[in-house]
Amino acid sequence: MHLNVLTYLMIYLAAMVLVVPLAKRFGLGVVLGYLLAGVALGPAGFAVASNTDDIKLLAELGVVLMLFTIGLELDAKKLWAMRHRVFLFGTLQVLVCALGIAAATYLLGLSYALVVFIGLALALSSTAVAVQLMKDRNLMGTHTGQSVFGALLLQDMVAIPLLIGVSLIAPSADTAEFKALPALAAVVAVILTGRYLIGYLLHWVAHYGSRELFVGLALLLVIGVMELMTLVGVSAGLGAFIAGVLLASSEFRHQLEADLEPFKGLFLGLFFITIGAGINIQLLSAEWPLLGMLLLLFVGLKLLLLYGVARLIKVAPPERLSYAVLLGQGSEFAFVLAALATAGALLSATEGAMLNLLIALSIALSPLLMKVLDTWSARQQHKPQHDTDVEASESPVIIAGFGRYGQILGRLLLANGIVPTVLDHDSDTIQTMTKFGFKVYYGDASRMDVLEAAGAAQAKVLVVAVDDVQAINAIVSNAKQHFPHLTLMARAKDVAHMYQLRQLGVSHIERELFEASLRQGRDVLTQLGMGHYEAKELADRFRAANYQLIDKMQLVREQQDEKNYIQLLRQSREELQRQLERESRDAPKRFQGVFLPPDEPQDKS
Repeated sequence: MHLNVLTYLMIYLAAMVLVVPLAKRFGLGVVLGYLLAGVALGPAGFAVASNTDDIKLLAELGVVLMLFTIGLELDAKKLWAMRHRVFLFGTLQVLVCALGIAAATYLLGLSYALVVFIGLALALSSTAVAVQLMKDRNLMGTHTGQSVFGALLLQDMVAIPLLIGVSLIAPSADTAEFKALPALAAVVAVILTGRYLIGYLLHWVAHYGSRELFVGLALLLVIGVMELMTLVGVSAGLGAFIAGVLLASSEFRHQLEADLEPFKGLFLGLFFITIGAGINIQLLSAEWPLLGMLLLLFVGLKLLLLYGVARLIKVAPPERLSYAVLLGQGSEFAFVLAALATAGALLSATEGAMLNLLIALSIALSPLLMKVLDTWSARQQHKPQHDTDVEASESPVIIAGFGRYGQILGRLLLANGIVPTVLDHDSDTIQTMTKFGFKVYYGDASRMDVLEAAGAAQAKVLVVAVDDVQAINAIVSNAKQHFPHLTLMARAKDVAHMYQLRQLGVSHIERELFEASLRQGRDVLTQLGMGHYEAKELADRFRAANYQLIDKMQLVREQQDEKNYIQLLRQSREELQRQLERESRDAPKRFQGVFLPPDEPQDKS
């Protein structure tokens, strides 16, 4: 029975919703759940995904979106800060694993071309699996987590030329002919467009469009570049990767990253389902002794090589096994490389199927190995492994809103060597402040995913400096719920808003006009001849009395006693009036002996 793409998509989503939560429930991991869902849909299951021509588009779309989001994370400053972990340690990991696996493969009597191909393909690790395992254990901020992430970034960059190289060495019948000059021209055109045009387009959409248009513009860019690269015979994934890199340095990056995160997970899940659907269960059942031996040899050898790399790059001894297990599986890119090699006759159909099974089984084994390591580490150290060696990698301060209030605060922090992460939703403000050296990102700070992309999980302080009451309350509520460790400092519009923020649990509140008015009052008193110390004392007493009154009124408001609240408000007004009358009578005594400028004589002419 022939089904169209939409029907396949519906079936895949249904399988995802049913199977993946069960896999997570039993601790098997998200990726293994996707693979199991694919197996259920494949020839060994319900056989609804047996027509590989129809599901090829979904698999390619998943890879393209994954490469785009990887490029989006490769900001130049981030890469430079991690340059040793990425380019030095990452290169060392790839070379050691590739050489070790290639040497072992050579002993099996394979050709030199296959030895090099298998060594490089199996040296890569799964970014999706490793990052998910680290997030589950809060390891992303540790030295080990940063070293693993650096290696994954280098692998993602290495995978691009590997994809191109396999396509050139073993081109398939449906691969477009590679054209060197047009390909170079296409790459230059994409870079120039990203350098001089994309920023203006994003700013224009931010100014005149709505939030969902950012997703549309990003997808338009991906598809356009992908089509351009395909026409000149270059990998579509390379086009998507370049598009992501072009947007990585944009001030709109955090908003795009947050908006595309659900799509990234969805399409990556579809990619793994298509891989699971293509697993040859008949081959597994027929060759399980051989596959079991190859799996043990591959995983064991890679873990041993990675442990040696961990020693070379000075990973702490208790963390070396974690480093090895996190990188010890095959990569999602290896599936793509195997498919290209099979289509180009570099691998036979049986060899390609065996390689796919080996990679899939290593991915399925990885979460189980990590659970075993967790149990062993807990028994050895009597505490969770991830409780040590935490290293903050982001700014300790996030400022939400960069108008006049936020700018003054940001300038004070910058002057003292603290570079805050700034979020604002006004594209004009972003463009203006970027000219003065500030790094301001476009994003709605009331959204959890935007705060997460801005580094809220690692930050210490969130300053809410926007000028809208509802927006302030939304940001505070969201941050309290998802990032309870943050110290919240909020701007209050008035006393009523201050009550609301206190009820939301904010203890550091600044009424935006109160201190400025009080300071101006002090200046007025000193200009009239009062001493600076006495003026400050009067202002301090006024502040203390004001906050005492606010505390009393808040208590009555919380008791929902409207009659007592109105009575207290009336009494406070009467007390204020009596205080003003008393200070008015005492004014001549207070100013006795102080020179006051005489009134100007009236002109009687």
